[in-house]
This record gives sequence, C-alpha cells and structure tokens, in this order.
Amino acid sequence: MILHPLRPLRRLLGDAQRFWVLVVVTGLASGLSAVLLVSFLRWVQRLAWSEGADTFLASVEQTSAAHRVGVTVLAGGLVSALVLLIRQPLRGHGTAGIIESIWVKSGRMQLPRTLFRGVVSIVAVGLGAPLGREGALLQSGAATASALGTQLRLPPDRVRLLVACGASAGIAAAYNVPIGGALFGLEVLLGGLALELFGPIVLSCVVATLVSRILIADHPSYLIPQYHLLNPREMLLAIFFGPVLGVASALYVRTVNAFAVALEGAPPVRAALLPVVSMGAVGGAAIWFPQLLGNGYDSVNAALQGQLPLMLLLLLPLLKMVATALCAGAGIPGGLFTPSLFYGALLGGALGSLAQWVWPGVAPPGAYALLGMGAILAGTTHASVSSVLIIFELTGNYDIVLPLMLMCVLSTVVSRGLCPDSLYTSSLSRRNVRLPERQGPSWLRPTGVAALLTREAPTVHPRTSFREVVVRLLEVPAGFDLYVTDEAGRLLGVVVLDSLKGHIPDHELLDMTLAADVMDLTVPTVRADMSLSEVAHLFGDTAVERLPVVDTRGLLLGTISKRELLRHGRF
Repeated sequence: MILHPLRPLRRLLGDAQRFWVLVVVTGLASGLSAVLLVSFLRWVQRLAWSEGADTFLASVEQTSAAHRVGVTVLAGGLVSALVLLIRQPLRGHGTAGIIESIWVKSGRMQLPRTLFRGVVSIVAVGLGAPLGREGALLQSGAATASALGTQLRLPPDRVRLLVACGASAGIAAAYNVPIGGALFGLEVLLGGLALELFGPIVLSCVVATLVSRILIADHPSYLIPQYHLLNPREMLLAIFFGPVLGVASALYVRTVNAFAVALEGAPPVRAALLPVVSMGAVGGAAIWFPQLLGNGYDSVNAALQGQLPLMLLLLLPLLKMVATALCAGAGIPGGLFTPSLFYGALLGGALGSLAQWVWPGVAPPGAYALLGMGAILAGTTHASVSSVLIIFELTGNYDIVLPLMLMCVLSTVVSRGLCPDSLYTSSLSRRNVRLPERQGPSWLRPTGVAALLTREAPTVHPRTSFREVVVRLLEVPAGFDLYVTDEAGRLLGVVVLDSLKGHIPDHELLDMTLAADVMDLTVPTVRADMSLSEVAHLFGDTAVERLPVVDTRGLLLGTISKRELLRHGRF
C-alpha cells in the first residue's frame, strides 16, 4: 500500500524511463535504510551495554560477566520467541537469499518479512550476536527494489537487475565504498562484469553512498594507517600468504556450512532453544574474550594498527569463526561479510607478526592485517575483483594495491579448488537450489564436441541396395540416420528417411538403385575441434536431429545430438 503513490509512473513513463527512475529511487531508499538501521544499531548498543565508552568493545569490557551472559541470552531468547510467534525461521545471512531471488525467483522478495528480519538482525547484533550488520542493509535495499519493480510492473529481467542494484547500494552505503559495492553486485550477485549491467548498479550505489555520507558522516569504516607495500619482499610474502589464506577461507566456508548442516535439521523444540543456547555459549566465552561480541569493528581496527598481541591474533579468528558458525547455524539472523573481515584481519596480522619475527624489516603486522582482510574476503566470496576494490576504497592507498591483488587472486584460486561453493552459494547448494553456470569465453569452456559424441553410428556402403537401405533405416534408433562411408571409413553422405520420400524410384528400378544414389550431400558435418556454439549454428541450418562428426581426414567418428547439445551446451 505504501507504494501506491508511485503507480502514476506506469502511465507517465515507458518501461525504460520507469526503470531508470526506479534505479535512483532504489539508491535513495537503500541509503536511507542504511542510515536508519545503523542509527538503530547504535541505539540498541547504548541501551544494552555500558554508556560513556568510546567504542562498543570498551562498553562491553566495562560490564560484568553476568551482564555479558545475560544480554546475549536475552538476544537468543528474543529470536526464539519471534520464531515461535511468526512460525517461520529467521536464519540465514541474506546474501544467498538475494542471489536466489535474482536467479531463481525473477527478483521476487517479500518486503514486510525481509524488513522484519532485518530489524531482528540489527537487534541481535546490537545485543552481541557475532554476526554482521550488513545483512540487514543488503536485504532492505534488495527487498525495496523488488517491491518497487513489481508494483510498477517492470519486466522480470529488469526487476532482477533492480534487486541487484538495491543490494549493491546497501553494501556501498554500509561501508562507504560505492565502487566496491557496484563491483560486488556485478561479481557476486550477477556473476559477471557485463558492461550493460554496470550503469544502473553504479548509479544506485552513488546515490546510496551520497545519502549515507550526508546523514552518517563521510568517514572510513575502519581506521587504517597509511601503509607502503612497495618492496619486493612484500611481494614474495604475498605469494606465500595468499595460498595460506586461501586454505583459511575454505576452512571458514566449510565450518559455517558444517554447523548449518548439523543444526538446521533439529526437531522443533530443540530448534526453538538453539538461539538461546548458542548465544549463551558466546556470552560465556565473552567473559574472557569480549572481542567475540558484535561485528568486531574495534578488534579489526586494533589489528590494523598493530595493537593486538600475537596470542590474540592467533586465537580470536578461530573463536570468532566458531561463534559465527554456531549462531548462524542456530538461526540467529545476521551477515557473514563483516565476521569474515574480522577473521581475515586478525589472521593477516598474525602472519605479519610471524613474518617480522622471521624476517626483520618487513612491513608491520597491521599492513598484513589489511591484506588479510582482502584475501579472506576474496577467498570466501570467490570474488577477487570486488574484494580488491573494497579494500582499496577503504584505505584510499594505492601503495598496497600490488600485493593486495596478488593475495586476493591466489586466495580465490586456492579456496575455490578446496571448496567449490562460496560462502553465499553453499547455503543454496544445501537446499538443492541450482544456479546457472557462470560462462567464460568460448575458447575457455571445457565442454566440446568430444564430450557429447555418440560413437556408435549406423553406416552403409555406397553400393548397398535401396531395399537394404530401407530395411536398415527402419531398424536404426529414433533420431538416427544412415551414414554412407567407404572402405576406409570416410563419410560420403547421409541417407535421411524424410528426404527419401520424394526420391523413391520406380518399382522396376529398385534393384538398380544404390545407397550412393539416394544419399544427401547437403547435411553439414561437424569437426571434432568445433565449439558447441558453432555446432548450434550448423543445427540451425538443417532439420536433422543428429549431425555426423568427422576428423580432419573425413573419417566418421560418430554423431552429436541436438537434444544433448541443448541440454549441456553453454552459448
């Protein structure tokens, strides 16, 4: 009902004009929702924890052990009560749902439920859940875009793109990274960097970031010193650290997935208690490690400035990973993006501290904490381009780009090899949601003619009598024709049943007619080295269901089916 005032746009503007107006409106809505949700998060934190402290971590440290456990158990109890009240689970980090909406559901999202889930997520994070606030911001922008596009009856393909614009604008506003947010939307949500998608996403991200900068303040999300990583030794360490963090990324994804598999199938009574138990466990651990509570901004800032001892740099990432996986699997709504930055920053800082101990004079640990953020982000999302851009925008420092790019690419390659699913697609795989395969250049696609080749092809000699040809044609499997070959196996032509109907000779000439007389020389042949796109073009020029495949010498290798081509080919 709240979208009714926009309905006159359906009469005043065409589809293309309405779409671009909605791109701007989506950016505005995403920016405003980011401002409101961030302000709400700060209010919840001030209400639940000690007031007067400069940071969230400091406010937690000023509270007693009983307070920490009590507040976190309250958060779990609130989530459990709401799940029982609405009779629907609230679990999930949101980004996977957005990807599913774009690729499977034609961009459809339920706005009221999504906004409700986002508010619950913000409350849970404010009360200490070890998850990220960005999930609510992404989902609110995406759901608003979906509602706008649906109400104004945009075509499904534009609704999908509008949803990606809303989610990208949400992350751009959350972290003050318009370029990185746009690339994140293209690479993670839409699965490519197509130029025709770039304009709408960039426009929505710019509008959302402008709104958040005006209303929140133009400052970076993290406090990062000006590091200079220009020496060859930094590049050598990047070559070593990239694969190490790729392994750590795969471990993070698999841990989150393992907890989800173990906890999602719990009976109803146990499922209702899981949020309370998980948050209570995190609150108990926070008695000794208060850094586990919340999204972890303060600990990341400390790591970036080299203020954490090596023991904490080694221990906190593992504890945070387990706490995040436990709460996400138990049904606490929240994002996994920010916890992965925590995990990467502290692991990178630990590697930097060890490097300084082994090789004095290298860059400080805080610099490797920054590189670790990018490498883990790339490894968990399988999106190296947007990861580089996000970290670069957070710092505005060009002197870190070379080792950052190297580590992000190496981390992505190693992580993808160990864990084919990303942090976002793993939850879809658990529910058997199949996404379209991401397409590369045709010359990089592994599927070729050989993969679809059927080697058993019915053949006849060119001097076979017409009577025998007819009998053989009636015996071949459906869809097959007869392939005329010489003694060496070279293809001479094809005998097609439909083509025979107009060339049946007089009865007295039947015994004199041979296969060579009735074979069709116009049926195109497929070479074994052709791409499937080329084969598809050949099928477009003929009515036959199968085409013969030959080698460079003309020898018949087999046939390829139109049905199999359409089923497995990617064009």
